[in-house]
Amino acid sequence: MERFVENPDFLQELFLEEAWKNVDKIDGFIESKANAEEFEVTAEEVNSLYRTMHSIKGSAAMMGYPAISETAHAAEDLFSYLREESAPAQKDLQSILQLLRMVSGFLKRELRRLETDDEVTDFGWAVVRRIKNFLSHVDSENEPEGPSYQIAYTRKGKKRIPYTNFEALLPQMDRLAKVMSRELQKEFTVKISGADTEVPRDIYDKVSMAVLQMMKNSMDHGLESKADREQMGKTPVGEISVEISKAAQKVFVAFRDDGRGLNRDQILQKAKEKGLLKKPESEYEDSEIYAFLLRPGFTTKASATMFSGRGVGLDVVNAAVASLGGSIRIESREYMGTTFFMEFPVVDEMHAEG
Repeated sequence: MERFVENPDFLQELFLEEAWKNVDKIDGFIESKANAEEFEVTAEEVNSLYRTMHSIKGSAAMMGYPAISETAHAAEDLFSYLREESAPAQKDLQSILQLLRMVSGFLKRELRRLETDDEVTDFGWAVVRRIKNFLSHVDSENEPEGPSYQIAYTRKGKKRIPYTNFEALLPQMDRLAKVMSRELQKEFTVKISGADTEVPRDIYDKVSMAVLQMMKNSMDHGLESKADREQMGKTPVGEISVEISKAAQKVFVAFRDDGRGLNRDQILQKAKEKGLLKKPESEYEDSEIYAFLLRPGFTTKASATMFSGRGVGLDVVNAAVASLGGSIRIESREYMGTTFFMEFPVVDEMHAEG
């Protein structure tokens, strides 16, 4: 505790020191295989690098660095795959080696960013997506047709991730609306379209969590009271809608409320106070300003309520969405409402029709 008081950054310094050591281990493995036309990976190497990735993942998650944590998690899955496959093909081993080069490159860039406090420009989700694509492809020729699922590799081995739709989400939204309506003395309606869209269970879980968290923010601070809405010429009941669709290998989710919208100038001022501006205020687009709300701990509220603060919790939503290679974009019109657009890649090779 005394050390923390004297140097509040020492935890980050310890993290960086340990992370660089682990990156050196990854690079050592890559260099040992790089010049060989054919090579093998021993069980000892697999287990050692699995532990390395697991260590990076855990410590980065503890420090609040989701990009590093999720990239290491994806790389960890590569070694879970090698644990399962006793004789992987050389082309697959070469692919894994190339993916590890990408992982190492990303980790080095991100660690240097932490050392210099530069702005994030590469969130690593392209690396995560490539690893997920690879792990899906290596199984696609060997799996029988049947119910919809994806393949995932974990420390316990290979598992199928079932597909599901969003029909269970509306009752959860309704329950949350009833509770908050009673506590906040406001009236809401919620609706969802595209509930029959099928996605892997991990995407369903992230989307559901994101929607419910955004509902809390919206109902607490976005949607006005009945009296305020009537004074503004709006319908007395606030409305929240969720639209879900799927095209090619992407899932699209739009979350909308018809509330008071975001205060662009207030958000920009708060970002300025926090030292987040990297260019003159006049050069910022609306979308860039609204994106500040997705940063950890960013809120324009002086204090949080029992449910939320606009910005409180949105960083968690952003991390959850990004963990699957997804992205969030925010649009808002003051006094008219706010829309969150989410987009997720879906690896569909294992989505067989049963």
